[in-house]
Amino acid sequence: MNINKQLKNLWSIPSYRIRLLFFVVLGTSAILASLLIENPYWQGMLSNFAVTFIAVGLIDFIWDLLGGEPMETNMINSFVEVNNRINTINQSMSIVADLANHQIGLERIWSTRREWEKDPKDGLSVWKRRVCQAQQVDIVSNTFYTRWANDEDFWGELFNALNRGTKFRLLIYNPNSDLLQLRSENEDDPRIGETSQMKMEIYSTLEKISKNKEKLEKDISKNFEVRLNSMFYQMAQIIRVDNKILVAVYLSKKTGSKSPTLQISGVDSAYFKTYAEQFEFLWESGEKQEN
Repeated sequence: MNINKQLKNLWSIPSYRIRLLFFVVLGTSAILASLLIENPYWQGMLSNFAVTFIAVGLIDFIWDLLGGEPMETNMINSFVEVNNRINTINQSMSIVADLANHQIGLERIWSTRREWEKDPKDGLSVWKRRVCQAQQVDIVSNTFYTRWANDEDFWGELFNALNRGTKFRLLIYNPNSDLLQLRSENEDDPRIGETSQMKMEIYSTLEKISKNKEKLEKDISKNFEVRLNSMFYQMAQIIRVDNKILVAVYLSKKTGSKSPTLQISGVDSAYFKTYAEQFEFLWESGEKQEN
């Protein structure tokens, strides 16, 4: 233990110096007073006070010097902790203020799409129901296969919704496009080329769509539109159901399951307008698929 360093640290705390000075002054004053007063009773009383003050101060000093935590340090640490918490609250309030004042529309945030899927309130199962209950559904996705097109129950509910008047627009990558090749490489797909996983998933999605659309009457089938994207790199999966949008932001060298995911609400909010416009831009650039 470095006694000199500990002593220097203690002495650098102003309140600590004042506390030691307080004990010394009181003890010294009590001793002087006991010497000046001739009454034996008060002499004994003041002597006891002096011994007590000096002993307490000395014990406290030795304890701190040997490594005990001085009260001032505890108080400083407590103040630092309180200040950190206040700063955290202020930061949180700034976010809340941005959400309220700027009408961003941000409703929920998940660190990854995988975390979103498990959310009991707004997760995958809830969003599947929303898709099948909405009047207007717009989706931009890489393949729309995993947990969507490969779910037979979802297709049944969706085509029941189409029969009730739901309008559904889906944009996915063209399986033969250079963009899909680039995205497959970005996700480190081990089967790049003719048999890449993403390409096979898109073919499977299109096959399931074609198979299910055959069950729809001609007028109803117009409610289900599919386009293929060969022109623009998709930076996010966008799922719009009426007045809500789910956005999973794609990352380089990461699969879609690692994508930070946002839930946006309110057709007049800034984020809703941004991603609704992004969908329309990509949709207008897509290649129509009649069959």
